[in-house]
Amino acid sequence: MRLIFLDIDGVLNCQLFYDEQLDGSYVEQNICKKRVGWLNDLCKDTGAKIVISSTWRMGRTIDEMRDILNEVGATFEIIGMTPILRNEGCVRGNEIQQWIEKNDSITGLPYYDYSDYVIIDDDSDMLLWQKDNFFQTDSYSGLTPNTCYKIQKFFHKKDIHH
Repeated sequence: MRLIFLDIDGVLNCQLFYDEQLDGSYVEQNICKKRVGWLNDLCKDTGAKIVISSTWRMGRTIDEMRDILNEVGATFEIIGMTPILRNEGCVRGNEIQQWIEKNDSITGLPYYDYSDYVIIDDDSDMLLWQKDNFFQTDSYSGLTPNTCYKIQKFFHKKDIHH
């Protein structure tokens, strides 16, 4: 199974998005519908499913996360959320690694063979061996069509090699 580990702040919202809202219009859930649309297209084109790794998952159920994202037009499938290990001194990369290790029934491979995933995040607190799967956004522009294109190329390259 192909997965995207998704952060929200700095990915589905960003400074450009907030600057566009300065006219006083209501910002639904602080998530940019345009960026959600780009992610919808990316998931449709690549067959990827979403695992939420954002701090937005804290204190929320997976159904609440689905509702929040569906409200802003998400059509991608959310299949999980990473564990919260911050209080154990772990970084986001550890949380993603633990999710992969505990969900081989979903990924279809033992964790040490599973690499058909990407991480989209504006923070760089990933593990060294996740670097090829990591697509960093910035808090100014968030998810862009260019980042989506690079992720598509990454997944399609994996298709060719399998």
